[in-house]
Amino acid sequence: MKIISFANQKGGVGKTTSVVTLGEGLARHGFKTLLVDLDPQGHVGFSFGLEKQPGLYRLICAEEPLERVIINARPNLDILPSDKHTEKVKRQITIADFRETVLLDHLRQTTYDVILIDMAPSMDVLHINGLFASDWVIIPTRLDAMAVDGVREILFTMGEIARQGHAFEGYTILPTFFDRITRETLAQIKDLVEAFGARVWPPVPQDTRAREAAAYGKTLWEYAPHCRAITGYRENRQLLGGYAQVLERLIEVIA
Repeated sequence: MKIISFANQKGGVGKTTSVVTLGEGLARHGFKTLLVDLDPQGHVGFSFGLEKQPGLYRLICAEEPLERVIINARPNLDILPSDKHTEKVKRQITIADFRETVLLDHLRQTTYDVILIDMAPSMDVLHINGLFASDWVIIPTRLDAMAVDGVREILFTMGEIARQGHAFEGYTILPTFFDRITRETLAQIKDLVEAFGARVWPPVPQDTRAREAAAYGKTLWEYAPHCRAITGYRENRQLLGGYAQVLERLIEVIA
């Protein structure tokens, strides 16, 4: 089993869209997949057209078995949902013994092929729990100065966690909302590649269909499988970037 978190301490960078899109992509490729929502906004379930539910609260605070609190969203794809009760989860973890591994202790008993964790942008005990549970971290980022600064912040936090003995297998940076026309976008992705090299994955183009899909309770694969966010942009007769190409990279990490 591989546990992969999607983290950036800045909001609005496409974490939930990436978790939902790549999660269902993995499920369609035959991977038994669990999506864990650590954000009190509960947008993972919402993106599948499901009601927000206190699944994480029931697991950690009420100590119900995982199989009773997960929701099946699609074939091969389950969700551990979240809602406003997740704020109480943070307080419960704060007073727990060995609090950094509370989430991991629950997840390591599962039989999924892969678990994707959607992290809230805030830095708190739940955020630290998500990172401690992770084998790999994907850092989605808009291509603007403030969001890219969030990449540096999450890498600093990962460094602190690594110094406490947690061994990450690796991390990657996922540029989102890519726009080839905007000068700042091109400059920021160039700087990212110069700083992090092959750790920078193919960018996901900006696409309004991502918001539309969530509003209809559908994934991009269901709502607009040929949209730019999925297929990427065309350059020299090739399609580059997009979630389809990112999914290929993710499968390599899992395998």
